[in-house]
Amino acid sequence: MSVQKSITTLRLDGGILCLDFVNTVSKRKKEASCDYLSGFKDLLQWYGHTGALSAKIIHTLERLAKEYPQKATVVFEKSIVLRELLYRLFTAVIAHKSPAPADLIQLNTYIGDAYANIEMSWSAGTKEGKLQFNAPAPEQVNWWLVKSAVELYTSDKLSQVKECPACGWLFLDKSRNSSRKWCSMSTCGDVNKVQQCYQRNKHKHQ
Repeated sequence: MSVQKSITTLRLDGGILCLDFVNTVSKRKKEASCDYLSGFKDLLQWYGHTGALSAKIIHTLERLAKEYPQKATVVFEKSIVLRELLYRLFTAVIAHKSPAPADLIQLNTYIGDAYANIEMSWSAGTKEGKLQFNAPAPEQVNWWLVKSAVELYTSDKLSQVKECPACGWLFLDKSRNSSRKWCSMSTCGDVNKVQQCYQRNKHKHQ
């Protein structure tokens, strides 16, 4: 898989951070897929695109990546492993199957690392507590993804996770009657309509 598209134009149809991360591979259903991420720098650019991390934190992580390039590479490799792990875990749920025991063990390794670095902070403005990762470490890019995945995997929203039949992207179906089928009606939904129209016209002229 090679990077061919821009992260800045990548649609965020997942509805939650961890699913948007899984969707950094386009067209999982086809061999000619495209991976938007080729390195730690791309991952930070993606975080900037999602707005999940502040510009200040991203700047700090960029500086750390320059100071410790080998560590940044290792962290990025773990990010890609995490991405594919999350894809397997969520598609198992969609297929009404239990997750592979090895996948749960692997996820728990990520959880152990992430939650060993989590802190409770207090917002005076909203008068509520927040769980934050404040350690200035490149691993932050994975910690936030793990937190998002854990929160979804242990919530009643898990049943809302669906897979687009056209491209393989994952998304939260937040529609009132749970009838959403496509990651986006303006892309995969329209393509399907065109294909169906073509097939109908083809049959008419046979």
